[in-house]
Amino acid sequence: MDKFFHSTFDFFTHAIPGLLILAFLFLLDPQLKTAHDLLEITGKITAGSGALLLIVSYIIGFAMHPLGRFLYKRIGFFFWRRKILNNVDLFISDKYVLLREYSPANFKYVETWNMYCAMAHNLAVASIIMFLVAMAKILFQNPPYLAAWIAVAISSLIGVFIFLHRAVVFSIWAAHDINASVKSLNLVERGKIK
Repeated sequence: MDKFFHSTFDFFTHAIPGLLILAFLFLLDPQLKTAHDLLEITGKITAGSGALLLIVSYIIGFAMHPLGRFLYKRIGFFFWRRKILNNVDLFISDKYVLLREYSPANFKYVETWNMYCAMAHNLAVASIIMFLVAMAKILFQNPPYLAAWIAVAISSLIGVFIFLHRAVVFSIWAAHDINASVKSLNLVERGKIK
């Protein structure tokens, strides 16, 4: 089950946002004029090229993770500052060790919030890329359906803030769960960490 959980974590936090970025970059091709053109290209994907796309997507998602984290820590917390409840004066790594050792069920909840947080901030980066692609299409390629590309640009920009907000929310939930678990289960005393 642990192997499945980590592969699910990797899939949602890295592969999906990376695949979106890759797809958005394909849209820069000036020959792609309509959705039908894009569907024609995707229809030619074989199992081998699909596996390669998934690997490249994972690498892209993994590479953008620090940027997404930076954005939600700096911009997300700037706009949606939240107070962390039940603060426990203990280094975060020590909290994780205690949680993994003495409360695996709570640790899984924390990791779930962390997965959602990572997916959200990586999707914020993907939304930025989509905004830039839409603007490039509008400014340099004179695409048909200009109003649709303007709507995509606006939606992508709104998406950046929605995803950063969600990343902050999930990060706070993870912090609350860690602190509440450490406090209510007396994990410091049980782990004899001073």
